Amino acid sequence: MSTLVFSHPSNDYLDTDSSEDVRAVHFVGSLPAALTGDHRATMQWFLDHTPDTSLTGLPCDPDPRWIIDWLDGLAAVDALEPNRTGASADYDDMPTYRLKDRRWLESEDLSLGRAAHTDAVMAARAQLHDDLDLPPHQVSIPNPYDLALFTFGSPSAAVTHLPVFRQAVLDDVHTIHRQHGSQVVFQLETPAVLATLDRTPRPLWPAAVRALAKQVARIFADGPREATWRIHLCHGDLGHQPLFPLTHLVPAVQFLNSLHKQLQRLRISMPPAHIPMCTGTQAPSTDLRFYRALRHLRRDIDVIAGLVDETHPKESRSALGLVETELDRPVLAVAAACGHGRRLVPDAVANAALACELAHHTTDTPAR
Repeated sequence: MSTLVFSHPSNDYLDTDSSEDVRAVHFVGSLPAALTGDHRATMQWFLDHTPDTSLTGLPCDPDPRWIIDWLDGLAAVDALEPNRTGASADYDDMPTYRLKDRRWLESEDLSLGRAAHTDAVMAARAQLHDDLDLPPHQVSIPNPYDLALFTFGSPSAAVTHLPVFRQAVLDDVHTIHRQHGSQVVFQLETPAVLATLDRTPRPLWPAAVRALAKQVARIFADGPREATWRIHLCHGDLGHQPLFPLTHLVPAVQFLNSLHKQLQRLRISMPPAHIPMCTGTQAPSTDLRFYRALRHLRRDIDVIAGLVDETHPKESRSALGLVETELDRPVLAVAAACGHGRRLVPDAVANAALACELAHHTTDTPAR
């Protein structure tokens, strides 16, 4: 499968089927709070810190903590009442809600406001330089299942209320695509997929993987068919701490293979997949066995390797070689395991610099 990534400042397309190995840099989206607020300056930061490097997209996320502002804002939704209060300092301090008696949610109650935000970003983007010189704007789209799970705090309640969350997300996606077309790419973001498998007994994985893949596939199927997507798997990064430990890559591989199968049935292209290979507290592994599961990943799934850890540059370099050895092909792009929103500004700068180095890094690894 041929996937295009984008260069700046010229409008060159790099084809991963070419004879020359090419890696891009992928930014999950968020930046430290000190670097956000001004959309033009936020996007310029990404451009300034990736000289002579291809980008998969140009993000401008509204919340350095992913969905925390949205989650706090649900307190104003008339149909909901607090089930647990919290300041979201960590995963044990997050608010959850319940539905009031004889009330129901409307999709407007749950809107992320991505359509209005994207309009504002695109207006600011025009101030950078000609749009033809820029990668497409990357729009962060949290998985509806994640939104429902964080809202209600339980998988059963999340599944019960999932349709209204799905509608809220799809309303934004369709509006954005209608307004901006190919100028945007959508990134579906979901720590809930891997978190659910982490909490599921191994014998039940096949059923859980199929259910999770069907849920995600339906988002792509119900969105605009011409839209460009990618998927960001995640271990969470609130307070720069993972929601659950990273022990191996088997869950990510099994989920992505199942999603690929679901999308094939629907005649929908499999989007590139960001796979987290480290966390805010765990360096990329330098043990080849950790990456062995990648041998079983479908060859036509483009991989964005989430292994750029500025506190462990040597391990990041080694990990890239091991990943490409097990995949038996170059990765589409390199990235951090999550966004930069929970980093200090100097750390975000260091991560971007390491990502650029790895994008141009020549790996020297043994053949499989």
